[in-house]
Amino acid sequence: MASVKGNPKILHSSIIDETPIYPGKPKAPARPLTIDITGHTLTLFYPFEEIISVELFDEDENLVYTDWLAPGQTSLVFPSTFTGEYAIRLTVGSVYYIGVIEL
Repeated sequence: MASVKGNPKILHSSIIDETPIYPGKPKAPARPLTIDITGHTLTLFYPFEEIISVELFDEDENLVYTDWLAPGQTSLVFPSTFTGEYAIRLTVGSVYYIGVIEL
């Protein structure tokens, strides 16, 4: 697990596909995801075994940045030209995590 050294943020989860796994049994919500933002570096506190889509949205909800984390990768550096507040969405399989970050 990564240590908290910058600006930890908790991203809340939602399920993209609400179809129950078994009839009558809804999917359990995923636990919140804690990330760290130090400067322009995003760090996950634990690796995932799947590809993670990373998207940033401006204040008008326009998609302004997209990248991916490979399985096991825990950090990503955003371009230095991005400054200010952005909505972030990380998608892992059928679950997405959303929150607001400051770069």
